[in-house]
Amino acid sequence: MRRVIGGLLGASLLLVGCTEEYDDDVAQTSTPPLVVQTAAPEDASATSVPPEVAASTAAPEPVDPAEALTDPELVDAVEWVLGLLEEDAEGPAGQEAAERLAPDFLEQVSPVELGLVLAQVRRAGPYVVTAAAPASGVGRTAVLSLAAQEPLLLTVSVDEQGLVSTLLLQPDTSGATPEVDDWADLDAALAELGGTSQVVVGQVEDGTCTTTYTSPGVEPGGDPFPSGSVVKLLVLAAVADQVRAGELAWEEELTLTPEVVSLPSGELQDRPEGSTVSVREAAGLMISVSDNTATDLLIDRLGQGALRDTAVAAGLDPTAIMPVPSTRQVFQLGWQVDSEVRTRWAEALVPERREAMLADLPAELDLDPATVTEPRWQDGIGWFLTGAQICTLHARLQQLAEDPDGEPLREILAANPGLPSPEDVAYQAYKGGSLPGVLAMSFYVEPERAGDETPDAAPDGSVLVVQTRSAEPVDQLRAATIVGVGLQHLVDVGG
Repeated sequence: MRRVIGGLLGASLLLVGCTEEYDDDVAQTSTPPLVVQTAAPEDASATSVPPEVAASTAAPEPVDPAEALTDPELVDAVEWVLGLLEEDAEGPAGQEAAERLAPDFLEQVSPVELGLVLAQVRRAGPYVVTAAAPASGVGRTAVLSLAAQEPLLLTVSVDEQGLVSTLLLQPDTSGATPEVDDWADLDAALAELGGTSQVVVGQVEDGTCTTTYTSPGVEPGGDPFPSGSVVKLLVLAAVADQVRAGELAWEEELTLTPEVVSLPSGELQDRPEGSTVSVREAAGLMISVSDNTATDLLIDRLGQGALRDTAVAAGLDPTAIMPVPSTRQVFQLGWQVDSEVRTRWAEALVPERREAMLADLPAELDLDPATVTEPRWQDGIGWFLTGAQICTLHARLQQLAEDPDGEPLREILAANPGLPSPEDVAYQAYKGGSLPGVLAMSFYVEPERAGDETPDAAPDGSVLVVQTRSAEPVDQLRAATIVGVGLQHLVDVGG
């Protein structure tokens, strides 16, 4: 990985390690060791802000992280990091760093470099912890809200040995919650993110999605918007279809090869070549931490024919969606090849021409993640889905989960809820996606059942899809606050 070091106080961004992740849930398990941001984050994780932190916009009152976190080693690591941020703190010294920091961290960040960064951060203090909670679906990770002249969010992750593997400091731009009394209010609130947003709401019954609301100015069910990793719902559905057909098994082992290793987010890209992972584990990582290499492993195993069959079964237009590029291919199209290739891609209107272009991409993924910054959705780079299609994929997956061969699906989809579940929600599935200038968030929720209701049939649910495209970075922390209110409204009105 590259190490990029810049000034904190005089610059907008300081990275030590590599770069921000581009992909939805920006999984904390794959964040570079140390990231300190002094401007609104381009791809901060909307999925890792826990309830207590997301609601911490009131006047700050100190809280004890030990009361909110149940993992003793994570508590110990958090308290150590907070100690380093105290006004009169120093270091850490070399021996202390070796005892506290994971080896992978120290390979990229020396104790001296860490000390210099922390010295700059201390000068912006003092800090008061006003909220703390474990992050959902991203390993042993805690997120804390730090009150100061400029509020911060602190993320700390530990590895299996309890050593600090990730530190992330970013401005808390979540802001105050807007009032959302109807869907038009949500449309209005999303306008502050810049760019163009669309909202699609649907009701799911018997494996079918019926759209109940679409933002004004777009086609019913929404226009095809860049959706980032939300397309992984299609890949997951194809896996389930192939398992049900007897062509695949959840226990089948897949082998990591250089041809399927992609950029973060995720963790499989860091495993040794030749490692194996089950289809079940790859599917879980693809959804819970948006693992790109896991996704490409599954796409490679499935083949475009299986993906097409599932797309057709879900009512998607195969002419528009096929072929489904791997994440590796999207990174190459968007940021590795030259603009002439992107122009030809944007003009390719039939699947056969796009498939030929994918086959002509370089064999090597030769791309510095730090260069993945400019939006490319305007060139047709990415995966484009309407809100209604995303709702249909959620409905299809819940229907597949009713089959014994689809048994893992509900657990996979609910491992990372995306945002805190509103009250009276019994089940919440989520998949989001992001690339530069792109943010998509999709939720499927089921209400609590009344005491006399029996789950004889598949439960009905509601879906909320929010998609934003912009020529500028999207503030995902602010988006999380806005969409969280929309999610509560979804539950309140029942879709």
